[in-house]
Amino acid sequence: MMDHILKIEDSAMEEWRKGNPMKWIEISADDIIYIDPGLNAPIVGKKAYLAYLEPLQGKIFYDASEYVSPRVAFYGKTAVLTYNYHSLLKKPDGQFERTSFWNTTEVYRFIEGEWKIIHTHWSFIQHSLPESLEMTIPVLMKDDKPLGGIAAEIMRLETGALERWRKGDPSGGLEISAPEITYFDSDTPARLNGWDELKKEYDKVAGKIHYDVMEFIHPRVQVFDETAVLFYQFFSSTLNPDGTIQSRVPWNCTEVYAKTAGGWKIVHSHWSHIKGWRKDGGV
Repeated sequence: MMDHILKIEDSAMEEWRKGNPMKWIEISADDIIYIDPGLNAPIVGKKAYLAYLEPLQGKIFYDASEYVSPRVAFYGKTAVLTYNYHSLLKKPDGQFERTSFWNTTEVYRFIEGEWKIIHTHWSFIQHSLPESLEMTIPVLMKDDKPLGGIAAEIMRLETGALERWRKGDPSGGLEISAPEITYFDSDTPARLNGWDELKKEYDKVAGKIHYDVMEFIHPRVQVFDETAVLFYQFFSSTLNPDGTIQSRVPWNCTEVYAKTAGGWKIVHSHWSHIKGWRKDGGV
């Protein structure tokens, strides 16, 4: 089954690298959520995704793809595909040169007899923020409906873990992570595989990260029987003594939760900076 998911993914990537992005539409669900480093906000729904891809037709060309350590984890009718991706250009001497370096998360769902992408998150490997960023922030009014049911439970787990994180304690995130969790963020040179690798990464920052305010921008939860896919944009802000903002760090966050005997647990996490670009200035 893993080979089947990879074949679907590669079929779209082969068309993409030849200048045709429309295969991604063909293999995407109607309610797809899509994020990449060029976007200020997620693209929600196939219609908006189509409008995003159409102007790219005939503009992107390269010679080959390289998938690094692709992995597919199945949770009922949900498949979580993760890999590092390199696009390759062929040099005059016949050798291939890597020209882009990506973290990739694709969440597939088996819908009416076919595997379709319901969530995509692309980010550059080891990336940093631009010097400045302008974005529109939605303001929730009093009459907006709060999340309920499983979505509310997922957000309770997420906010509880991040409340501890902002005070220097990353163990809250570990407590809600499954043993098989996979993980990307802005500093990891490759995907982390498993709870032990994540703990080693979190141990490096224990007691070192502190900020005053956390903002969850328009969280969206795609809920199924055995899985839930959470996406939100996140601002971690540090305040000056007078209450003004000293610094604000903007993030895209994808969390894939699965229902286990111990409750809902994160099985995949992908954090990236909004408009985050490679630290060496390349793509």
